[in-house]
Amino acid sequence: MIHRILSLLAVVLLLCACSKQSEIDRAANRMLDDARFALRYQHYSEARDTIFSLRKRFPTAIEARRQGILLLDSIELMAARDSLSKAEGPEWERLQVKAQFYERKLQEDQKK
Repeated sequence: MIHRILSLLAVVLLLCACSKQSEIDRAANRMLDDARFALRYQHYSEARDTIFSLRKRFPTAIEARRQGILLLDSIELMAARDSLSKAEGPEWERLQVKAQFYERKLQEDQKK
């Protein structure tokens, strides 16, 4: 009898944990969508801050965090490319190196 009660309790706890993780994953995915929206309109700081907040608030949202890494690389790449059009001299060179770095990083991250 006690074995059945303990088994039932374990199942209930497992279901609660899975439900809680699903809520976390949905909230993290909404934050990813918000960051993508900000990126689409070239609001780079807002997009970055959203990814950083996602990382802090949802440490167990593994898939969203993985996608956040790729999205953050895209944010940095696009911000560098946008700034290149206005830069000159050493600043242009620095931004060119930064853009090349994020292009390579994105390629490597997408392989994983």
